Amino acid sequence: MRVERLKRNFSERTWRWAIGVLSATVGIFIGHLWSDNGQLSALELVTIEEAAISFDARLDTGATISSINARDLEVIGGGDRPHRSDKGKQIRFTVVNGTGVTARLESTIEQVRGIATSDCSELRYHVYLTVLRDGARYRLLMNLNDR
Repeated sequence: MRVERLKRNFSERTWRWAIGVLSATVGIFIGHLWSDNGQLSALELVTIEEAAISFDARLDTGATISSINARDLEVIGGGDRPHRSDKGKQIRFTVVNGTGVTARLESTIEQVRGIATSDCSELRYHVYLTVLRDGARYRLLMNLNDR
């Protein structure tokens, strides 16, 4: 019995270690792809492919997921406030860049997760969007935030 538990614990620890190493490797690889001489600037010009408009993307070293300015959120078949049961539903929203250019998009809600901000905690919709930078394409999970 104890030997089986040790084997299971070792297996779980090994699995967690492997996932950690993989995550770190992916992060380093993406960081390398996005870097210019090993450094990122505070603002990077990117294009959201689905919207066909460019944004000044601000680097936030404390964030675990990207956020995009989105307004007029409308969940098809959902309520007026984010709810975890909205996962998998379609959402329409308007993205707005820093110069006021807008585009109306529709996407599938991949997640509805709690986000802790400096002044509160709230649920936000998360969708995948395609980010273009220097000729490369990145499919990223982003939360929709009405700024």
